[in-house]
Amino acid sequence: MRDGRVTLFQGSWQGRQIDRQATIDKAFIYVKEDNFTPVELVVAITESNITTAETNELGISEIIGVGRSNFKGSPANRRHNIKVGADALNGLLIKPGEEFSLLKALLPVDATTGYLPELVIKGNKTIPEYGGGLCQIGTTIFRAALASGLPITARRNHSYRVVYYEPAGTDATIYDPAPDFKFVNDTGNTILIQTRIEGDDLYFEFWGRPDGRKVMQTKPRVFNITAPPPTKIIETEDLEPGVKKCTEKPHSGADTEFTYTVTYDDGETKTEVFKSHYIPWQEVCLLGVPKGTLTPPEIEQPNPDAPPTTEATDPAST
Repeated sequence: MRDGRVTLFQGSWQGRQIDRQATIDKAFIYVKEDNFTPVELVVAITESNITTAETNELGISEIIGVGRSNFKGSPANRRHNIKVGADALNGLLIKPGEEFSLLKALLPVDATTGYLPELVIKGNKTIPEYGGGLCQIGTTIFRAALASGLPITARRNHSYRVVYYEPAGTDATIYDPAPDFKFVNDTGNTILIQTRIEGDDLYFEFWGRPDGRKVMQTKPRVFNITAPPPTKIIETEDLEPGVKKCTEKPHSGADTEFTYTVTYDDGETKTEVFKSHYIPWQEVCLLGVPKGTLTPPEIEQPNPDAPPTTEATDPAST
């Protein structure tokens, strides 16, 4: 333990040892009986002298839920940010009764914490922003929380379907300061988060102490599928004239829903239906034009008599 985090954790496991003499004796019997089937090894099982639960004061004994997502095809900076985010959560302990906030656990998302910028479109400019890829973290931990049977208290799906987060309806987007992803540890025991990356797969393992709850989750039902609108071309002087760079792929719109049921050891059952709406998303491409071609936008003069307004923006997909 260091600074309230587990720095090294490894579960106990059973030992297996081949009983050589018993295996030889078994082989001789097969020979005497003209039995030519393969001889199975005689293996003795030995329990660990110290179990996982006995090695820590928190009673953490085994995995209670696993979440997985695939980020194949991600650019280098996105892959880097996914690893930074996963490493930031590895070893984190969630106390009994605690509401976990993903944003609180990850912030700040900037160069000081090791994140790299990813280019996004704003107007007719390409501007770097830090933390592209952290929705992979949000989606994977959402799936781990579901598999563990935990109450989800804050979750929003992405504006449009993204291949990294299929199957549709099982994703969770985050963006500072909102939306956040949250869940409550209602197991009565401490939960330990362990993360790992294998190839293009991200895994979140929740370790704790099983309390008898069982989870039933249906496959997402996808309906109301709508085609994406025509391609949007944005002229920019940041590219060579005639060069076209598509930064957004087209996505069909859809609605999804799945049912999540948790049955507790005392027989109590809680059911929730997770619904998601994805808007159709058009392909967006930048097209280079000669310098001086674009007219600077007019600066709108403020109206002193107009009431103040606030502008809400929908967070970009990460």
